[in-house]
Amino acid sequence: MAEKKDDFYEKAKRLAEKAENLIENQVEKLKKSGVIDDVEGYINKTGNFVEGKIDQFKKSDIPDKVDNFVEKTEKKAKKVIKKAQVIGDKISEKVEDMMDNIKSRSKQKENQPSGDETNKPKKI
Repeated sequence: MAEKKDDFYEKAKRLAEKAENLIENQVEKLKKSGVIDDVEGYINKTGNFVEGKIDQFKKSDIPDKVDNFVEKTEKKAKKVIKKAQVIGDKISEKVEDMMDNIKSRSKQKENQPSGDETNKPKKI
């Protein structure tokens, strides 16, 4: 049984070594073929292109337009919020008036004699 384990480990070791050799060979082929250099060149060109576009964007009037848009939007939002506050205050006042009105009506009803007492004859 120990021999089977050893055979298995030996086979696994040989397989791993073959895989490692295969990978190393492929990497060497890639290095020799110049693919890695080409990829590096494409990466550099892409980076330069992106940097150029960023510079163009910064030099254009788009950032100023965006800033102006943001400022205008903030001003409009503040106006809308102020209007909403005024409307909220008015509604609050109306609700308070209605509540006061309801309270005063209920107090008046409490202070009025009930219908039974007014219909009874008064004792002399």
